[in-house]
Amino acid sequence: MRTKTLLLTVALAAAGAASAMAQNVYSVNAVGYANVSVPSGFSLIACPFVQTSGDYSLNTLIPPGNAALQDASIYRFVNGRFLPSFSYDQTDGWDPGATPQYANLPLGEGAFILAPQPVTLTFVGEVRQSVGGAPIDNAVPAGFSIRSSMVPQEGSLNTLQLFNDNLQDASLYHFNTSTSPHRYDPSASYDATDHWDPDYNLRIGEAFFILSPRATTISRVFTVN
Repeated sequence: MRTKTLLLTVALAAAGAASAMAQNVYSVNAVGYANVSVPSGFSLIACPFVQTSGDYSLNTLIPPGNAALQDASIYRFVNGRFLPSFSYDQTDGWDPGATPQYANLPLGEGAFILAPQPVTLTFVGEVRQSVGGAPIDNAVPAGFSIRSSMVPQEGSLNTLQLFNDNLQDASLYHFNTSTSPHRYDPSASYDATDHWDPDYNLRIGEAFFILSPRATTISRVFTVN
């Protein structure tokens, strides 16, 4: 409960940005993988690839067998609240706990991970691309939510086109794991003219908190070539 309260306080207190997730990304014909470096302690992670099977479960994305993840926890934020954590066991993987329907990490969303030591997570899948010029849509609910880029690309918030004019007066909170202790940097605010300011950089496999005054959709057109 103390950890859950801490996470919620962190989400709502907002002191905002910059993750130390360093990774290498390799992709061939829109199929690839990303090595996402996760520091010890709390950080925000996301799955950056499409799972053609439709299976985004934690045990598929981050399977058993990783000794460095022993006793790690993942916290999903759903419908305005943190769910009970999912804990990791090297042998059995992620315990689905009381909310097994949320023991997953859907594309475009994200979650907090509490890692006992630095660890590298490898995500595998297809690169999400626009088909026939149609935009890639990521639904954003009103209020607080955790979201991420729908494509495995590093860049600033505005370069990644993580905006929509319906986000006017929205705030974005980018968790900074390069500081000790980890914290949020000042929140980014949204304006329809200048978009996000400050224009924080996102690593591949990194998520962020967003506070939207209304339900909307973040859309962008993206192709590998």
